[in-house]
Amino acid sequence: MMPEKRAVKIGDPAPDIVLVTLDGRLWRLSDYRGKRVILFVWASWELCREQLPAWQSFYLKHQAEPFELIAVAMDGQGPDVVRPFVEQSGVTFPIAVDVVDCLWDSYGFDHVPNGYYVDERGIVRYLKLGGFDIRETLNAKIIEDLITEKWSKKPLRFAEKPKVNFKKEIADLSQQLKSVTRGVEKRLRLADLLVKTGQYRRAAREYDTVLAQQPKNARALFGRGVVYHREGKSPQTLQSWKKAFASEPANWVIRKQIWALEFPERFYPRIHREWQGEQVRREEIQQAEEEKARLRLKAKAQRK
Repeated sequence: MMPEKRAVKIGDPAPDIVLVTLDGRLWRLSDYRGKRVILFVWASWELCREQLPAWQSFYLKHQAEPFELIAVAMDGQGPDVVRPFVEQSGVTFPIAVDVVDCLWDSYGFDHVPNGYYVDERGIVRYLKLGGFDIRETLNAKIIEDLITEKWSKKPLRFAEKPKVNFKKEIADLSQQLKSVTRGVEKRLRLADLLVKTGQYRRAAREYDTVLAQQPKNARALFGRGVVYHREGKSPQTLQSWKKAFASEPANWVIRKQIWALEFPERFYPRIHREWQGEQVRREEIQQAEEEKARLRLKAKAQRK
């Protein structure tokens, strides 16, 4: 049984994340204890990409405030589809690309754009899932009030964490997994790190090991598809991502990435909203027909 996905709520500690920025730097959320952090979760395949210029203006306006802004693009196709929109917007704050980290799994969301405010203690103090837009006056006012609020009187002290070292973490996880048979979370973490460091064959083996235990693990299926994509195998990528979506049929982050890969002309350079509505209807009809066929086969087998 796979654990049920739990959505992060206000008052929860923000799950730690380690991402690679467009300029190749490692960015870890827990490194920013003592500083306020805004996470803007967006994607190249969604209209929220049009918010980037407004976020740049917000960032420049509030540079004197003690906060960090990072925009996380949910794009399994990688930096190449993200970079054009960042460059067009003149963004100077960090942009990270969630290729295989599957933030939707650890933070528990199915749509973008999302906004999170994490305070200096690492607690989620505000969030808005789906439809978050910094261009809306109320959203901007809430974020401004949070980042400019008075600091606590007592200084905050946090133990220093060692700098992220993918090579060491890969070696440690590999060693730990030699002594366990079902370390799914650790194995997924190892596979994700192997993708980030370009070790695709090893990553494929780790994802396949997880899928042998949990064939419907959406995160493993999505990651396996990313490896196929890096190897230039688009049909296999689509097949793996479609299996991931079948495991999480309410997950629009997966669904739209499938569309963006299969029908790029509908997303780049312009997003065709009308086409998406028609595509949903086509898929619903196809699913209904497949379900009828499955029921007919089941009934036929029972009569024998």
